[in-house]
Amino acid sequence: MFDLGLCRFNSIRLLAVFGAASLIAVALPGAALAHTTERKWEPGGSMRSESNHTGHKDGRSERVGAAYTQSNDPTANTVYAFDRYANGKLKFAQSIATGGKGGLQPQPGCDPPGGCPILDTQGEVALTSNGKLLFVVNAGSNTITSFKVSDDGLKRRSTIDSGGQFPNSLTIHGNLLYVLNANSANIAGFTFNASGAMSAISGSSQPLVGTVIPGLARQIGFDNTGKTLIATLLGNPGLTPPVATQSINSFPVAAGGAAGPGTAYDASSPFPFGFAFDPSNHLIVSQVTDLMTPGAGKTGSYSLSSTGAVTQVNAAASSGTAPCWVSITSDGKYAFVVNTGGGAPDGSTVTRYSIAADGSLTELGSNAETKSEFAKTDSLLSSDSRFLYVLAPSVKDGDTSRIDEYKVGGGGSLTLIGQTPANMPVGVSGLAGR
Repeated sequence: MFDLGLCRFNSIRLLAVFGAASLIAVALPGAALAHTTERKWEPGGSMRSESNHTGHKDGRSERVGAAYTQSNDPTANTVYAFDRYANGKLKFAQSIATGGKGGLQPQPGCDPPGGCPILDTQGEVALTSNGKLLFVVNAGSNTITSFKVSDDGLKRRSTIDSGGQFPNSLTIHGNLLYVLNANSANIAGFTFNASGAMSAISGSSQPLVGTVIPGLARQIGFDNTGKTLIATLLGNPGLTPPVATQSINSFPVAAGGAAGPGTAYDASSPFPFGFAFDPSNHLIVSQVTDLMTPGAGKTGSYSLSSTGAVTQVNAAASSGTAPCWVSITSDGKYAFVVNTGGGAPDGSTVTRYSIAADGSLTELGSNAETKSEFAKTDSLLSSDSRFLYVLAPSVKDGDTSRIDEYKVGGGGSLTLIGQTPANMPVGVSGLAGR
């Protein structure tokens, strides 16, 4: 019998293939990255190192953006920065310590001795809309670190207590930053200034409501107005049959930035995970429906009222196993959902959807060029929505991780155009950029 786990890994299949010892790897910077950590990138478009300046195009095309992920190393968490070029390619630019620790703990379907090596969430790293500040969770030390994006690359600015246990997801609106603390089942808010200094907002900490199991909250996110916060909670994996009740939380946000008490709403499938808002403020949520059946996933659409009430619009099949990460094009016409796979027979894929004016979803098909990868996780659309990037992390001791690069075409089509070298370590989590 196939045991999906939730959104990362099938523990039975994974242990059978790799053995229990393979899952307790510590995410240490790989040798292939070590020799390049002196390299810096400049927001103006140039690439340089202390010994060489390669100019605006670096032999490829103009540098137009960046992407960031984190190691989730339980001894010393690290951010990896990549330059993004006009042709859609990514190139490693910098690694920098967060000053905190990554967090390992059992997750549904990923519970080896020592804990799951990867954060099973969406929003582990977050970038401001102007690209000038980056924020990262340190789940193992219950802190958040901020970085200033400077002409010399990332510079660490501030670290603050997350206001709870095991912070795993971040969201930004204006100068407001909110964090989801999974193990203490609460959210907490902060303000930040232009230099990245953070301050806790008095009265902003609120408990999750409804059927809450510590450790199973998955994402926090502002709606487009900044007046509502949404948090997704995985249903109880121990219930048979599973239920979808009280698994989406909605919190009002006051003018001063403090969140009010939450209200719980039902999802259309038992295990809501990642989400994003389209330009019309429809909530698009990836949802696992059945832990025992490969390919049994859906993506749900919801409307959000001015008071934060959540109402189901429709749900469409994902035609893939463990749909968990969501990205929406800037024009709101298409959504991309990553089906993690985690060793399932149908592999790791990306499902494409069209989004109608009323928020309803229509499945357009799946891309399976990289289905042989054990898992695909976090996703990122470039600021112009011309390229999609998907993290392909390793969970095998001694193996490495990479990022898949797709070009977005007409009708929401995806074409795999390349992959970064597989030289990031086990444990990489989160993907943010512009």
